[in-house]
Amino acid sequence: MVRRQAERAQKVAKKAAQKVVEGARNVDLSKVDLSKIDPRNIDMKNVDLPRFDWERGRFVRKDAAAVVGHSFHAEDVAWPLRLLGWIINRYIRLCEVTGSLLVAGDGPFVKLQTEGKPIILLVWHGRNFQAIPMSRLFISPVTALTSRSRDGAMIANVIRPFGYAAIQGSGTGAAAKKKTNPKKRGMQAFRAMLKHLKNGEMVLATADVPPGPVFEAGPGMVKLAAKSGAAIIPIGASFSPELPIVGTWDKSKLPLPFASRSLVFGYPLYIEDSDDEAIEAACRRVTDALNAVQAEAEIMVGK
Repeated sequence: MVRRQAERAQKVAKKAAQKVVEGARNVDLSKVDLSKIDPRNIDMKNVDLPRFDWERGRFVRKDAAAVVGHSFHAEDVAWPLRLLGWIINRYIRLCEVTGSLLVAGDGPFVKLQTEGKPIILLVWHGRNFQAIPMSRLFISPVTALTSRSRDGAMIANVIRPFGYAAIQGSGTGAAAKKKTNPKKRGMQAFRAMLKHLKNGEMVLATADVPPGPVFEAGPGMVKLAAKSGAAIIPIGASFSPELPIVGTWDKSKLPLPFASRSLVFGYPLYIEDSDDEAIEAACRRVTDALNAVQAEAEIMVGK
């Protein structure tokens, strides 16, 4: 990995050197042999090197205005977590290809996508693994919110092969009221998601946030919907059979291969007012809608 990073740095440095040479006056570039340029002898202090913007998924210049809610990336995560992320991804793929899928209520969701409307997809935290493969049904680009931690970076690596971009940030929901850790960059993540929605894209997040309460929608994503005008689509996801994961705050369940699985898309919810009472009422609406689609998803697979 170190060798690969060194080779990448050398390539970037040579491109910067080429830019400097191209900017020089009265220089015939055809007579310049760039292969003989030693990047170690170049003063890089004033060279505008590109940096990788994990939110956008591409290199940008230093002066590019980007709101970043990220903390870690794949190469910054310890290899055991990277290995675990790869194993989880392969396991979800196995469950996806060996199981049968039932989908209900996706008509309004597909219509919003074809019209290029912004959409916020919400699932319960404990149904993350069950919902990840639904990216097969997406038309619009989708960005998922994960926590700003190494575990969050691992989850980002799990979902990225399914077509999700990732924004890392914490404290956009109930945790934001504590105001104990500004380093979680909840506001930066909020702004990054808002930017994606303004571009007519989709955002995927969990309605309930750690440490709970479970199955109760927090205000973070509701406020995002009010601010952006995006439609909230509640999603229920279930496998049968699946095993409960003991000791988890969100009552997570582990999907099993060769299982029947279901996805239920609820009707779009719009949040028009952003005052405290309206947000509280909207949280109850989202909670009820998510409970309804989750119950329907479980009925569809015979639970």
